[in-house]
Amino acid sequence: MQTLDQIATEQGTDKATSHPIVRDGKGHGYAPHYAAQFDAIRNDPIKLLEIGVGGGESIRMWLEYFHSARVFGVDNVQGTNPWNTVGVGAHLRYTFVSGDQGCETFWKCFVVDYGSNWGVIVDDGSHFSRDVITTFNAMWPRVAPGGFYCIEDLGVAYGAGSVFLPGGWPNHMDYVKDKLDDINLRDDIESLHFSKELAIFRKSP
Repeated sequence: MQTLDQIATEQGTDKATSHPIVRDGKGHGYAPHYAAQFDAIRNDPIKLLEIGVGGGESIRMWLEYFHSARVFGVDNVQGTNPWNTVGVGAHLRYTFVSGDQGCETFWKCFVVDYGSNWGVIVDDGSHFSRDVITTFNAMWPRVAPGGFYCIEDLGVAYGAGSVFLPGGWPNHMDYVKDKLDDINLRDDIESLHFSKELAIFRKSP
């Protein structure tokens, strides 16, 4: 059975440790960190949501790795390929939903249509602080007990004048770091795993 990193490399996602067009052949390297958390549920019939579809590379990775999962993708860009086109049957276990992750109303409607109890949620969307925070606040309560919520590409939260940090919103890296205190002060966060540019929350069972 292939590792998640092997699958990620084959599917061409930059979540792999190697990628031909990123960082001199190096990917973000998220896949081994995900595997350490997810291997125990690899065979489970979970629901997985990824925000940020692109060309479907990561979606195909999740479908192959979680062979019993229902996989959903959300993006505000649509119609450029089979993986971000509404109504196209790109895969029997995959559903694409067009929407703005920074819109609270969108998430309320999404939950009505597709439910709660998400085994894994991955935010690889816009990376704007307002969108990251809005999405977390809307969807963390919808994660299943023992499930995971992941935020990628946290490096954009650094640097004065970053376009990803619009006025009126807190820096989303600071927002995530504040959750370290919540592990001790709240009952719903069991753990928070940090690696380079990646945070993986686990919901209490």
